[in-house]
Amino acid sequence: MSDLVSYPEWLAYEPDLIPPPPLMREEGIAILEEWFRWGEEWSNLLRAHGKLTPTSDVLEIGCGLGRIAFAIRYLLRNGHYTGFEIVRRKVEFLARTFHRAHPHFEFRWADVHNSYYNPEGRLLPTQYTFPVADASQDIVYAASVFTHMLPENAAHYFAEAARVLRPGGRCVFSFFLLERYVAGVVRPFNFGSPAFAFDLMLPAWGKDFAYVNADNPEQMTAYSSALLGRLASASGLEIAKVVPGLWSGTEPAAAPTQDLVILTRPA
Repeated sequence: MSDLVSYPEWLAYEPDLIPPPPLMREEGIAILEEWFRWGEEWSNLLRAHGKLTPTSDVLEIGCGLGRIAFAIRYLLRNGHYTGFEIVRRKVEFLARTFHRAHPHFEFRWADVHNSYYNPEGRLLPTQYTFPVADASQDIVYAASVFTHMLPENAAHYFAEAARVLRPGGRCVFSFFLLERYVAGVVRPFNFGSPAFAFDLMLPAWGKDFAYVNADNPEQMTAYSSALLGRLASASGLEIAKVVPGLWSGTEPAAAPTQDLVILTRPA
């Protein structure tokens, strides 16, 4: 039998922060490598597009099981992170593991209704107030959250993001953009499956919003850039940049998986 390896205390790997497989599968993560890959992808995106620094104050919308927090926990040495999540057991896991190890990372449960992730939620999304003060955050980000939201709810979240951002602050939000959904294009991985067939529309939003499941619209959603521009303008934000993702198959050299929309609060 080989000798056991004694790892030094400064090693970045912290196994107690990794969720157990049954909990991980609730986020659709079948293999551990995917949990790490998504976090590292977003760590790089936040540095490049969110201007993340060691002293940033950061709010994550829909923090899940903390896989992006895990990837930035040593970069964000002197700043502060707040994440909120609508699935209570995920927040409970993070509170007893992640927050205990890194007290400047805080996780809040938001009992917000979502027809797919939290159908018993007490609050409507339009009633929820982000759990940070006005003009207190440098970065607000959402990784695959608006891909499960209706436009009226997204409008409120845009307004809340504008409220909590400092002047000059940035939002990094991911979407499936409808103009990149092209019929007949071969899409990578499983993005060509019926789970990403954005063919259903709601009369109130016309061709600016589409979804997949007629019985559960929030299971998977897509927006037009034009609609996002209107939501941004109404909330006092400006779209600074749109970064195409590889999901659509139309941008073979794309870096992110989903399309990114970078917004700023004017100084």
